[in-house]
Amino acid sequence: MEVGRWPGRRHTRRTGKRSGARGTDRLEDLVAWVLTTCAAGVVLLAVAVGQLGAEHTLARSRAEAAVRTPAQAELLEDVDASQATDSSRPRTALARWAAPDGRLTQGRVVVSGKLGIGDTVSVWMDGTGRLTQAPTSPANATAVGWTWGIAVALAGWAVLALAWTAVRTLTARRNAAAWAREWALVEPTWSGRVP
Repeated sequence: MEVGRWPGRRHTRRTGKRSGARGTDRLEDLVAWVLTTCAAGVVLLAVAVGQLGAEHTLARSRAEAAVRTPAQAELLEDVDASQATDSSRPRTALARWAAPDGRLTQGRVVVSGKLGIGDTVSVWMDGTGRLTQAPTSPANATAVGWTWGIAVALAGWAVLALAWTAVRTLTARRNAAAWAREWALVEPTWSGRVP
């Protein structure tokens, strides 16, 4: 045995490769390199999706803010939203507010807490004076975009992890079968059952 060399890891002089390397070892090495490269690609894809998603939702937020108007609605009835029996439905109260064209409009608005007649709550209207949701805030719009990026990264890494697990399972089965065949050839002589 050469000094400085481990048994079973002899290198050929021409190629420098291990002569005892199994095909499954080479396959695992190749798959590991491919999956590592793909993992880096998933990171780049996730950053791109996050950036594009943030820009898209931010543009939508700006468009919503351009056509929606904030107003103060005056309550026309007392309400105690903290005593709501069904927490899945928001509590509403009758209120009135001035539409963008100046006419008074009334309807039901979402409230929270204990409020009385004459108290005001903030509402948002569309161009016709109908109530609508507040525009998405820039911070929330950016968070939505980056959430998509994180989702892409996690999904991509999950697929790569499943691929690696599948390859490792297949190569382990193949190695176990090869070891069983080799042991069947060596064991009789090694145990002394065959002279």
